[in-house]
Amino acid sequence: MQVFKTYFKILKKQIVSIIIYGVIFLWLTIMITANIKVENTQFTASKVNVMVINEDGDNEFLKGFLGYLGKYANFIEPMKDEEARKDALFFRKVVYILTIPAGFTDQFVADGKITLVKEAVPSSAEAISVDNAINNYLNNARVYLKNVPGSSFEDLNTDVAKNLSAETPVTVEVKTKDAVTFSNGFNMNFFNYLGYILLSCFITGVSVVMFSFHSLDIRRRHAAAPITNRKLNAQLILANLIFVFGFLLLFVVAGYVLNRDRMLNSNTWLTWMNAATFTVTCLSISYLVGISVKSRRAVQAISTALSLSLAFISGIFVPQEYLGASVLKAASFTPTFWYVKANNAIYALSSLQWSDVSKIIGYMAIQLGFAAAIISIALVISKRKTQQEY
Repeated sequence: MQVFKTYFKILKKQIVSIIIYGVIFLWLTIMITANIKVENTQFTASKVNVMVINEDGDNEFLKGFLGYLGKYANFIEPMKDEEARKDALFFRKVVYILTIPAGFTDQFVADGKITLVKEAVPSSAEAISVDNAINNYLNNARVYLKNVPGSSFEDLNTDVAKNLSAETPVTVEVKTKDAVTFSNGFNMNFFNYLGYILLSCFITGVSVVMFSFHSLDIRRRHAAAPITNRKLNAQLILANLIFVFGFLLLFVVAGYVLNRDRMLNSNTWLTWMNAATFTVTCLSISYLVGISVKSRRAVQAISTALSLSLAFISGIFVPQEYLGASVLKAASFTPTFWYVKANNAIYALSSLQWSDVSKIIGYMAIQLGFAAAIISIALVISKRKTQQEY
C-alpha cells in the first residue's frame, strides 16, 4: 500500500489550506443560518405617523372616521406652515399628511365624492396601508348613506365600525407524511453553502495529489516500478474515496449537531444522498484538474476561480429565484446548479409522493451524468499522458 500511504503524505501538505477553508465555512454558515427559522406568524399592522389637517371642523362623521383611522395611524400634531410640513415628510417625521378640506362632510354626504388631499412619502408601503384604511371606511360609509338614508352620523359610524371589525378566519392546512417537513431552513442553507466548500477543498487537496502522481517523471518511475498500473490506480481510487467521503462525513455530522431542530427523517436522508452524489462529481472535477494542470500554482488559481464562479451562478451564494433567466440557463450546464436545485426541492417536500421524489432523484442522476462525462474526459487525457512516457 505504498501508493496509498504516499497519497496521504502529499495530502498532508495541503491540510492547512483545507482546514482554513473548513473553519471559515463553518463560522460563516453558523453566522448566516443561526437566526433562520420558519415559524407560523400572524400579520400585525404597525401604526404610521400621520398628520391630519382638518379644515372642515369637528363633526360626528369625522370623529368616527378619524377614530377608525387611529387604528392604523399615530396622529402627529399638525403644522400650519407648509414648508414645515414638507420638511417633516422629507425627514420621515411623518409618512402621510391628510388634508380634509372645508365642506368635505357635506359634499360626501350629498354625492359620495371624496375630496381629501394627501401628501405622502413616495413609494412608501406605510402610505398604502393608510390609503387602504381611508378607502375602506369611506366606501363603507358611502354604501350605508345610499342604502340607509336619513340615518344619523352616530348610527352611521356605529354601522361602519361594526362592518369593518368583522374578520374572516383563515385556516391553512399542510398535509405531511411521517413529519418529512424541515422545521427550519438550516439544512437547506448549510448544504447549499457546503457545495462551494466541497469543490474548493477537493480541488485544493485531490488535484495537487493527482498532479504529483501524473507528472511525466513520476509516470516514468511507475513504469519501471514493480507495481502494476491496476494496483496503483486501485490504491489511488481508494485513497481518494476515503478522503472525500471522510471530509463529507465531518461536515454532515457538524451540520447535524449545529442544527438546533435536528431530526432524522426522509428529507434529511435525501439531503445527505444529494451531498454524497455531489461529492462524486466534485471528485471527478478535481481529478480532471489534477491531471490537466502543468504546475501546482495553477491548482490554487483554478480552485478559487472555478469554485467561486460556479457558486455565484448556480444558486449557492445567491438564491436561484433571484438569478436571471439567462444566468440560470448557463448555470444548468454545471453540476452545482442541479445540486442546489435538488436541495431546494428536498426542502420544499411536504409529502413523499413518488412524483416529487423522482424529480429529486433525477437531479442527482444529472450530477452523476456530469461526473461520468468528466471522468471520460480525464481518462482520455490520462491515456495521452501515458503515451508520452516514452
